[in-house]
Amino acid sequence: MQSGSENANPIIPPAWEATTLLAGLAIAILFIAALISIIRNKHQTPVGTALWILVVLAVPVLGPLVWFLAGNRSSRTSPTAS
Repeated sequence: MQSGSENANPIIPPAWEATTLLAGLAIAILFIAALISIIRNKHQTPVGTALWILVVLAVPVLGPLVWFLAGNRSSRTSPTAS
């Protein structure tokens, strides 16, 4: 019969495994949220939408960050009603 400590990875501490898992989950959520945001953006042309999707797919971590920091600005700024 084996105890739980025998199945643990002797090289990588359990806290690092949990941190890596949470970081990967956060990156996956950011990636999916960026794709949904790009597709739902009404201020983007079809060509612009396709280009942003290609950027996010080509650079999975940096692409979504760039979208949320720079590319999504056109949907946040709207002309004021007079």
